[in-house]
Amino acid sequence: MTSVSTQPPRCAVVHTPAWPLIAAVMNGIAGRGPEYAPDQPLAVMRSQRVHCCSPAAWRDGVRPGMRRRQAQGACPHVVLVADEPDRDARCFEPVVRSVGTLVPLLDIESPGSLLMATRGPSRYVGGDVALTVRLGDLAMAGLSTAVAARIDPVVLLSTGGGLGVGVADGRLAATLAARHAIRRGEPVVVEPGSAATAAFLAPYPVAALSAVAGCDVGLVDLLQRLGLRRFGDVAALSPHHLVDRFGSWGHTLHRLVSGTDDTAPSALPPPPDLTISRLFDHPVDQFDMLVFAAKSLVDELGRYFTDRGQVCTRVRVEAETEHGEASVRVWHRAEGMNESAMVDRVRWQLDGWINGDDRPSAGVTKLALIPLEIRGDVGTQEGFWGGRTAADDAAARAITRVMGLVGPAGVTVASWRGGRDPREQYRMVPLADVGADGTTVCERPTGPTAPAWSGAIPTPSPALVHHQPVGVQVLDADDRAVSVSGRGFVSAAPSVLCREHGRVAVTAWAGPWPVEERWWDERARRVARFQLVVQASDGPRAYLAEVSSGQWWLVAEYA
Repeated sequence: MTSVSTQPPRCAVVHTPAWPLIAAVMNGIAGRGPEYAPDQPLAVMRSQRVHCCSPAAWRDGVRPGMRRRQAQGACPHVVLVADEPDRDARCFEPVVRSVGTLVPLLDIESPGSLLMATRGPSRYVGGDVALTVRLGDLAMAGLSTAVAARIDPVVLLSTGGGLGVGVADGRLAATLAARHAIRRGEPVVVEPGSAATAAFLAPYPVAALSAVAGCDVGLVDLLQRLGLRRFGDVAALSPHHLVDRFGSWGHTLHRLVSGTDDTAPSALPPPPDLTISRLFDHPVDQFDMLVFAAKSLVDELGRYFTDRGQVCTRVRVEAETEHGEASVRVWHRAEGMNESAMVDRVRWQLDGWINGDDRPSAGVTKLALIPLEIRGDVGTQEGFWGGRTAADDAAARAITRVMGLVGPAGVTVASWRGGRDPREQYRMVPLADVGADGTTVCERPTGPTAPAWSGAIPTPSPALVHHQPVGVQVLDADDRAVSVSGRGFVSAAPSVLCREHGRVAVTAWAGPWPVEERWWDERARRVARFQLVVQASDGPRAYLAEVSSGQWWLVAEYA
């Protein structure tokens, strides 16, 4: 019997570390948005944190993961760039088209990163080293075409940290090679073979598993706390021990860090007839109508995968016009694509094609989605001790129907972001964006190690936070308004709370807790907070109140 090789296919990756910044500069050159200078300190904010920054901002101390205030404290003149995934995908389309002249079938994990198999292209151009040079030239040519010689592509790339090309066995090693190429300033080619790949991966920190391979952040944190800080540390362990500790993920983890395979063992070939397409009787040239049609196709695919407990990790999106023009892209996401993530990628592709510089000359007559790689989704399996249940599936279907009626932005969930003011501690995140492009819902940290906000209200937290504070009056025993001095001293003990529906007696109170925020700009805010317990007609009630410039407000209520 012949043994089946587990060596992953040889891959090439073209990668830019901060493509959103390059896209923002390109967008401004085209007159579609604000203009940014490549040598400015720029930073893109995502989920209230720095997603990426330019080299100029990095030199001044700005780092990914910083909050806005931290970034502005490190670099007061940093320019904050709006996070627009549609803009990033549209500006990346010329690069994809240019590289596609050599390699028609490309995997796009996100705008700014391309992956392709090298077997055919490498032999065509004369080897892996020649291929990396050719890919770099094609990417530069795509940028030159997009900016129409209005800026030097090398200067443009410097905004996003440069361009790297790497070749290695497997997606993970090739991606890390491309990132290493940016630091070296020249392409990186890893010799073929599992031994060379393992030696190349060994010094990398395990944190790269989260950024590159889509591994859970909690798993990476656990590996670090166990003292396994580099790929080589994990690869040195027996796969049987990893399986005993981490379950099925242990086997996948060992294959990832040792370079033998970067595809989950549960990956399955999709059925040959699993193609969802739609033919339009009349050519469609309106972008919104195409996205709506794509949403129905994605929902159909989603039902197929949900019924079978699977998830799609690679999908090919094809669109064809009445004149035979076509846009074909392969999208990949290591952790799998839910419905919203897949719709996002279809929208990016269509936006870059229809609204780009090289627009089709006719309306779209065909739209097709072809899954290329699927695997089991452990998150959809029912279990005895929790996990996903039938009620969860019913709720997901109901929410999807509501989103179809009110739009993707109409259904939101609360995500913790911290702060002193109860009205700012949570932000509402559109449910359609959760799981796409790193968007997550953060829970409030608990336990003795949870970070504390200086000046925040002590626990327990209010049960009801008013969207608009309610104006009230707080009087002392002589019916005089209670005030707070500039030094934080209360004029008298609160005795009566006056609202529109009447007066109630204050039976207990605590405070004041003075807070002064943003004193350096026009959003300056200075308040003093109180906790008041009143005797209402239906029993005791507890409120969180604020006094600012002599006016009292009820901002929240306790259960």
